[in-house]
Amino acid sequence: MLDSLQAQLGYKTTTRETATSKDIELKVFSSITSQLNSIDSGEAGGFAKLAEVLHENVQLWTTIMADVADNRNQLPLELRAQIFNLGEFIRRHTFKVLEGVEPVDAIVDINKAIIAGLRESQRAREAA
Repeated sequence: MLDSLQAQLGYKTTTRETATSKDIELKVFSSITSQLNSIDSGEAGGFAKLAEVLHENVQLWTTIMADVADNRNQLPLELRAQIFNLGEFIRRHTFKVLEGVEPVDAIVDINKAIIAGLRESQRAREAA
């Protein structure tokens, strides 16, 4: 998962050596969520930009889903299943957003919850 997330952000070698996977996840989630918040799909090119960022978000969640589906993942099985199900929801909801039948808000809210959890984890690591 770490390699895929780093590739998505285009990190340089020095960043790869110093950033943890949680740090990278936080940056990717923050970047995507910020972009989703700033897109006005009614503006010229807005829908194309929305589709592009939603695609990046689905790629991120697909990577996370593959990670939690891996038997080597050390998270508790119940948590892994919950994360996987969130990813499935994101995937399905993305299609509804692109069809214009649902707003992007639920995706943004889920990403923000993940960001909050990653930040809390980061603070705990720094305090230790």
